[in-house]
Amino acid sequence: MMQKKILLVDDESSLRRSLSLSLRQRGYETEPCENGVNALKKLELYMKNEIGLSCVVLDIRLPDIDGIKLAKIIKFKYPGLPIILITGHADLYNPEEIKDLRVSAFLEKPFSADELSDQFETILKQQQSIAELIDAREEEDNAGSKSTYMLIKVEDDADFFEIHRKLHYLENVLYCDATKGEYDIFLLVQADSRDETGAILENKIMSIAGIKEVECLDVEPPVLDDATNDIIQAAEEVTANESLEQGKGRDMARRVCSYLLMEVEKEKLDNIYLNLRLNERVVYCDYTVGKYNMVLLVTGNYFGEIDKFVEEKVVNLDGVLKVKEYPIVNLYEM
Repeated sequence: MMQKKILLVDDESSLRRSLSLSLRQRGYETEPCENGVNALKKLELYMKNEIGLSCVVLDIRLPDIDGIKLAKIIKFKYPGLPIILITGHADLYNPEEIKDLRVSAFLEKPFSADELSDQFETILKQQQSIAELIDAREEEDNAGSKSTYMLIKVEDDADFFEIHRKLHYLENVLYCDATKGEYDIFLLVQADSRDETGAILENKIMSIAGIKEVECLDVEPPVLDDATNDIIQAAEEVTANESLEQGKGRDMARRVCSYLLMEVEKEKLDNIYLNLRLNERVVYCDYTVGKYNMVLLVTGNYFGEIDKFVEEKVVNLDGVLKVKEYPIVNLYEM
């Protein structure tokens, strides 16, 4: 199933945040940009990495590039990519000029998320030129393994140990960790495609008696600039060498670990992701699609040390909106 991705270009931060939240609830993943230059950079990164976009939502009035001109550039470089123009000043523009752009839709502010969602659905049904982008995304989904975090809530009267045992021994489950907090178990599931991870959820996990609810977070590679990717690659090579020399990894016997579920502003993702990915306390740092857009596994000598790290090094990062900690517990100590 194709992930519906929208590039949202508007200089109003409040509108970007509210639309991103509303559209996510309707099954859309948004990539917000505050100006035209960043939008063009993001488009290049998406196309370079063969990540399909469903649509560009573009405000006509931007602080750097005129929206009409930007729409023409996008139409020229990416002729099959639908554009929805939005504006709060429709009276200032020539209707014929807007018409000549041949955009997919034109919405005047204020508009609701439902109105925007309806336009998306119409575009996906009627635009034949979007087919290549859809095919590219489906090919990527089928080209290699796909990972999904599945956050599980267990019924209060269920046999927790038996549920954990069944989940732990399921095929395709990489990690199965009991946790304290809103979620009782964190699973990391890996399969050849998103359809397969969905089938595992429906046919195997949800069929286990006592499981009340499952929240899924699909792991996706973050779209980062080349400089950031080069830094991360170099750091990973150093870490890999250190791990071989020291045997570094998920050593639960000597240290404690917690999962962090994070909601961050996508405009600040590059700096946040790089900062955390390079921190020595962070074992894994995954960009995800869903209710949260980052999942971390952090380690320490004791949980108080992890709490201090979260308080001093994570929550104060510019662009971090929400952080929830879920300590991993030893089942034999429950």
